[in-house]
Amino acid sequence: MNKLLTLFCGLLILSNISLANDEIAYVINTTDETLSKINLTTNITTNNILPLGSDINCAPNQIVVRDTLAYVVVSYTNEIQVINLNTESTISFIDLPGGSNPFRMAFYDTIYAYLTCLVSGTLAKINIKDFFVVSETPIGNGPEGIMIYNHKAYVANTNYDFVHYQFNDGYITVYDLTADTAMYEINVGINPQYLSLDMSGRIHVVCTGNYGFGSTPKWGMIYILDPISDMVIDSFATGGSPTSIAITPDNISYLAASGYYDNYGSVYSYNAGTFEIYHDEFNPIVVDTGCWTVVAYQDSTFFDANFGDYVVKHDSSGAELAKYALGDGPSHLDFNYLPGDANGDFEINVSDLTDLVNWIFKGGDAPRWPVWRANVNGDFGYNIADLVYMVNYIFKGGPAPIIGSTWLNIS
Repeated sequence: MNKLLTLFCGLLILSNISLANDEIAYVINTTDETLSKINLTTNITTNNILPLGSDINCAPNQIVVRDTLAYVVVSYTNEIQVINLNTESTISFIDLPGGSNPFRMAFYDTIYAYLTCLVSGTLAKINIKDFFVVSETPIGNGPEGIMIYNHKAYVANTNYDFVHYQFNDGYITVYDLTADTAMYEINVGINPQYLSLDMSGRIHVVCTGNYGFGSTPKWGMIYILDPISDMVIDSFATGGSPTSIAITPDNISYLAASGYYDNYGSVYSYNAGTFEIYHDEFNPIVVDTGCWTVVAYQDSTFFDANFGDYVVKHDSSGAELAKYALGDGPSHLDFNYLPGDANGDFEINVSDLTDLVNWIFKGGDAPRWPVWRANVNGDFGYNIADLVYMVNYIFKGGPAPIIGSTWLNIS
């Protein structure tokens, strides 16, 4: 091992090879059905890059960026649109059955992703290399959010009763990805929609409540799951009607709380480690109306997308840092993180290899969040194989780092 470390250290001084990108956020605009981008390095926005969906009234719902490709979940036209970000052109549509209403997808590895289908109540397995649907499995009533962790998919089932127009207690279906089978259900609160993993490896489930409708108003709750036992270990009220959730690297959780029917939108926040609430319905972070989405960034800032037709960058206190005018109805965004960029400077070079050597051999600082960028060979772990892969890439012209399992962390 010491000889190997000496070899790595010797190689570190021999190369100046570097791959660099500007920091970019890609944004889907649901109302005008277009793709936009924000160059976070230059602060220049570009709108109307290309149309989304294969037909009008398509309702693009989510974008996931994986290196040079973007995958857009398009709900009304029942498809996934695959976009080459280098050419900014569509290269494929992956078709789902009519009426399935695909909602959210999460990636398992370099080959497979899983997609919730809200109306059909199924979980679709997608081959992302060859662009086809492998299988569909019944997963629950009204599945929306999905999170993959430890070879399991956690699917939030809203359990809405379309006959009596009421929300019942929701549940999380736990799905074994190695066996491709549903394992069991975890009961949570009213209308669970989204999930996120905190820095301690616990799952936070946002239960929106019933928006105050009905004879008994039910308001927002957070349920905390332990993914080892798959049990609820805590819960607490946020009030209001929170929807999406983002947990930043400093372990602060932000909740989009809409405000579509008010003159302003709201974002709530709490400490994901201690559950101390910083902002709730009584003292929200005030944003533009129709705030449906919050997304965490690598530097502990977060972004909100709202139907005031803006994407806004905030610091950890909620203060506005930058505001970007986009297309009509921006609803979701993702960033062009580079696999292999362990230090988060949007370059792949010898400094990343140095950081990996220090981390793996010397107990140095962990890679920059999201840490999956250090899993450069796309397998299910961080180890010496990643160092060998990086050495081959930087010094021998080997294959570039790839995005594998983005759900991996180091807890």
